[in-house]
Amino acid sequence: METDKKLIRARLAATLILFSAITSVTAVAETIYSDSFGSGNITDWTASGTVDTDNNTLRLRGNAAAVRSVSTAGFTAVSVALTMSASSLENGEFCYGEISVDGGSSWTTALTIANGDDNGTLFNSNGTPPGSDNNPSLQLRFRGTGATTGDYCYGHQAQVTGIGGASTEPDISVPPALDFGTLSPGATASQNIIISNIGTAALVINNISDPNAPFSISGNNCNNIAAGGNCSIAVSFSPSAAGSFSSSILVTSSDPDEPSTVITLTGAANSSGGGSVENFDPLTGSGAVNRTALTMNTLINGAGSGTLVDYSHFALPAQAAMPTNQFQGSLELLGEATGGTFAKHKDTFRYVGAQDTTRKHLPEFNFEFVQTGSHIFPVQRGSIPSAHPEWEYVLTPGRVWNETGDTTYSRVALPFALQQKNANCMHNGVLTFLFKDDGSVSDVAYQIAGETCLYFQFDMWGQLPASYTPHGVNNSAALISAYQAEINGRMPSKPLSALNQDYPGTDYTHFATPNGKDPATISLVGFVIDGTHYVGGCNSRQGSYPYCDSLVVPSYSTAKSVFAGGTLMRLEKKYPGTFNQSIGSYISDCNTNGNWNDVTFGNALDMGTGNYKLAGYMSDEGASHTNDLFLPEDHASKISYSCTEYPRKATPGTQWVYHTSDTYLLGTAMNAYVKGLEGSSSDIFTDILNSEILSPLGVSPTAEFSRRTYDSVQQPFTGWGLMWLRDDVAKIGSFYAGSSQSVLDQAQLDAALQRDAADRGLQPLADYKYNNGFWAHEVSSDMSGCSAPLWLPFMSGYGGISILILPNNTVYYYFSDADEYLWMDAAQESHNIRSLCP
Repeated sequence: METDKKLIRARLAATLILFSAITSVTAVAETIYSDSFGSGNITDWTASGTVDTDNNTLRLRGNAAAVRSVSTAGFTAVSVALTMSASSLENGEFCYGEISVDGGSSWTTALTIANGDDNGTLFNSNGTPPGSDNNPSLQLRFRGTGATTGDYCYGHQAQVTGIGGASTEPDISVPPALDFGTLSPGATASQNIIISNIGTAALVINNISDPNAPFSISGNNCNNIAAGGNCSIAVSFSPSAAGSFSSSILVTSSDPDEPSTVITLTGAANSSGGGSVENFDPLTGSGAVNRTALTMNTLINGAGSGTLVDYSHFALPAQAAMPTNQFQGSLELLGEATGGTFAKHKDTFRYVGAQDTTRKHLPEFNFEFVQTGSHIFPVQRGSIPSAHPEWEYVLTPGRVWNETGDTTYSRVALPFALQQKNANCMHNGVLTFLFKDDGSVSDVAYQIAGETCLYFQFDMWGQLPASYTPHGVNNSAALISAYQAEINGRMPSKPLSALNQDYPGTDYTHFATPNGKDPATISLVGFVIDGTHYVGGCNSRQGSYPYCDSLVVPSYSTAKSVFAGGTLMRLEKKYPGTFNQSIGSYISDCNTNGNWNDVTFGNALDMGTGNYKLAGYMSDEGASHTNDLFLPEDHASKISYSCTEYPRKATPGTQWVYHTSDTYLLGTAMNAYVKGLEGSSSDIFTDILNSEILSPLGVSPTAEFSRRTYDSVQQPFTGWGLMWLRDDVAKIGSFYAGSSQSVLDQAQLDAALQRDAADRGLQPLADYKYNNGFWAHEVSSDMSGCSAPLWLPFMSGYGGISILILPNNTVYYYFSDADEYLWMDAAQESHNIRSLCP
């Protein structure tokens, strides 16, 4: 141990000597930036993890970092001084002071503090890293790698000085070439060309030429680029026949010494579609990954320790190299029924005990996957029915890469989830393995250590033998094209912490953990404003989930807004008068008691059918008899309960009583209504909600799924049973947030979103309304400057799911499982950015 400490101290001394050696300030320098944190204001630093101020320091707790961007444009002889101290570090934990001259793409370590030097002693560095002169993209970073929030790193001072007078001019940077690899004829691959301005004055893009077919420019946002900024050109390659192809793009700009630059484009196509890996989303690492878990030996020789590992070991490493093997075919796991380990954390309904059960093991796994570049995706999406009595798989896209330690193999990580049969809880995991083109494959290591589920929480992990059968997948070219369009069509995203920089004065933590919510309970959280999706969450019991874009969350009752509300408002647009159709006219099972002939579709959507037992808030919905709706797998049982359980107590449209069974009735009635209008093969989810609302938004195939009964009727649940990726949530929320659109009936949409003061809806609780499947809360007293009533519409789902459709054209959401619905902090912070007041 003492030897390790001496080595670290020696390295620290060497670092300080290095930075001192390259310092050469010979004239009086100006202060470009300086902060000793005495004011306690650190809003100009972008934080990740737990970062605050304490006793005139910037304090980092556990695994955390704080970054500050500084422009040194116009300055030479730039010098950077950093001062830090530390406390409570253990072996293997460090505090770093770091500098980046390329906008954060790479970092140079200026200071390192380790165990043994963590006694409050101040350590200083003062130097000039190469490239810091005349640089609009200089960044400073304080970073700690402690394992707990009891490990502290302190930033005492950050200062940048330099001598003014350097000339400023634009400087273009573009990649010299773009290679699309080999596709099958008829397939399409797309890549983005990033044009950067690494100079210190604005760059004007004068012209970008069109390449020859089969290459084309499918998107271009390049015009004027600020110093240190960039823009992108989307280029597509669509070969219709086999062959090798090349072309080029000429970019002319105001760069004084490089007014014209050429980007060469290459690609090939062959009928077999194999032989090389497409260059979709290329990786640029060397493959030199320092791996301490899930190594090649572990996966090939079955040497797994049988313990849970941090999810970082499943993640795409920073030095990942482009894969040299191409996966297309079937992956089968062996021994699922007996393999693996299970550890229970919460089991409200006592599903499992000490004995072994099928619920403690994976279901049978044998599925087709297709690789495109560094991505791999399943042919089947959504919840996949199986013979397993409890579990169904939900498969989502993953990644493929090379590591030098894996020799001739390529490595795959596949996100997946287990969903309880006939239910909505989602248990997220990742599996990983090695493979080669010839069908060689390692064991598959898998791990589940997080969920969006209030009542059943567990870890499941293990390592199983596997079989890989390479073969052509039907329609693979079209599948690849659709997948690439899915990825390229995602809404632009940034971390929530970037809100502090993009909207100065914003406290992003009010979005990340509103009203003191425990971050460990939050699966996904996001905020959409001005076309950008700011994201957070992805917490698990084993570190951050590594594939947040592929993490699946359940809808629960937010489906009442999106599915039931969206479909009925769409039908009202297509067929005026749909809201006033009678439930009893379309469901013969409901005609035995006469309680449904005067209940309209709109009444059912509003939870105002007049049929109930107890009028108390959620009294009926919380009763044990609702098991007769949720547990049966067939339509006949569900519809019988929904039609006959509740007696008539009030005139329809006058009393709010929450029943998921009422939404099931509405879905059944709408389905019969649509079949009568559009043909017996029509379906409200496939042909109305998905085809006419969701698909045009560009949602993922994951979102194009609805839970249905397991019989021949296959009735969509309507009030629950959808699933989404976070990009889907952002797009769906933004769709509803738009002030007007031609897809839904405008009057009913305005009523749902509280834009019509004459139609607020029914009242579940004081200061709450429920209208067309959407909740609303009156919050004018909580928003500064709002004197008129302010009703905020939102969707809500069981366990702790909230999606706010805010009247300032922003969207806020989180998916959690602590049975809390706390979002006022987030609404107030959105109001601080842009007023919510009417």
